[in-house]
Amino acid sequence: MQGIGRRRPSWILLWLTVVIALPLAGCAPASLLSVTPTPLLLSPAPPLPSPTLKPSPTTTPWPTISPAELEATTVTGIGALEIAAGPDRLICLIYEDTTADGQPEWLALTYREDISGPRLGALVFDGESSYPLIPVPPAPGAADIGFGQYPTCDVSVRDVNQNGVPEIAIFGYAEENRTLLHLFTWMGTGYRRLGFFSGDAGVKFTNVDGRLEEEIWEGYRISGAPDLVWYVVYTWEDDTYGWTSDHHAWYYADRPQTYPTHAPEYAVIAFYLALNDRDLPGAYQLLAAQARPDYQPWAVGYATTIRISVGGVQTRPMTSDETPARVVAMVTAWDNEGGVIVARLWSVEWNTTPTAEGWRLMGSTAELLETWTVPYRPGPE
Repeated sequence: MQGIGRRRPSWILLWLTVVIALPLAGCAPASLLSVTPTPLLLSPAPPLPSPTLKPSPTTTPWPTISPAELEATTVTGIGALEIAAGPDRLICLIYEDTTADGQPEWLALTYREDISGPRLGALVFDGESSYPLIPVPPAPGAADIGFGQYPTCDVSVRDVNQNGVPEIAIFGYAEENRTLLHLFTWMGTGYRRLGFFSGDAGVKFTNVDGRLEEEIWEGYRISGAPDLVWYVVYTWEDDTYGWTSDHHAWYYADRPQTYPTHAPEYAVIAFYLALNDRDLPGAYQLLAAQARPDYQPWAVGYATTIRISVGGVQTRPMTSDETPARVVAMVTAWDNEGGVIVARLWSVEWNTTPTAEGWRLMGSTAELLETWTVPYRPGPE
């Protein structure tokens, strides 16, 4: 590899989603009778025993649920949840299996708006038991907004970490363009909060490492370069989500991008984002004029590259009295080599220099840290 808030209306919306999965009625196969094959005797021998095939078990068809029964279940669930919610108002109901026991529970989002401010809440109702879901406590001096400040129904129940038990994922939204994500799982006697994630550039599930477990990306705007986003990547390890890496991306998907070069670290980030976008001419222009190789062989060097990620970017002044700066970064490149996707992690150090057009890249050194093969999954950027 080469050098490498808007405030929403205060009205309350009731969304009712009832999800009932009914398997098709099973068909009972006919019982198999005992079969006695005729033995082929080449010499006198005792008769062979007759193998007996056991009848296949008969599948009992699942009962169907009539519309009247479904309506009764819904009315009963709403009534019980309204009691459990207390002063909060129900704004969203989901009827799904949240405990992996084969039976659905009621999952409700609630909303309160009083003198302490608006807040989104959540609870699960199972038979006669009510389980409040507890959001992360607010920071000292901050308002308690629960799962968010706005009445939304951005919630899902699915096995995010592929451990056989579904998770409850509740997204909420708050002022200053913040996205909140709370993740819960059933622990036998109650629901445990697996994690809380927040970012002013969004929070999302994704999967680009080829593993079954989904990753969680927490995004932050970069104040010095508002076109850029810094993502912190959390991966499922040892029954929890932990910070494993970071990388940069564009905040907007507009093309062509305006490459920020008013600081050395932004020029390095922009260089790799341009390569990832396949804007080779744009990346080439970020190299200092006196350090540019011939374009054609330089561009051919990236012919097999399908994706590039850059993170861990830091600026190191060369000396106290010199203007040029060194920028270090962790760069991962995915290349299609004969139909096999090979990923390589590099530790790269660039020398940068200021010019009239902004900071430019002079030259780099790269140390290969790790190589592995992966199933190809196109990146979300």
